[in-house]
Amino acid sequence: MSRIKSIGMAEARPKLTQLVDEVSGGGEPYLIVSGSRVKAVLVGVNQYNDMVERLEDLSDTAELLQAELDKEPTMPFEEHLAKSKELKSGVPTGS
Repeated sequence: MSRIKSIGMAEARPKLTQLVDEVSGGGEPYLIVSGSRVKAVLVGVNQYNDMVERLEDLSDTAELLQAELDKEPTMPFEEHLAKSKELKSGVPTGS
């Protein structure tokens, strides 16, 4: 990721459609500045979704690592899926 561009709110207002098209097409995000403070970030939806997915993955990883540190019992994902299906259907899967 290269340097994030910044743009003043007054300058961004008349260019909003252009800026949105730019970031939604894969362009770098913009920091929206008012006075001397950053008020918002304009980012394309694909980049936003990627960031959210990465945060969710990191959160899941942190939870797993914490469970290991706390010596909590864990099970393979496939076993978890089988048990979940069993609970939903009420029919034992034989696990």
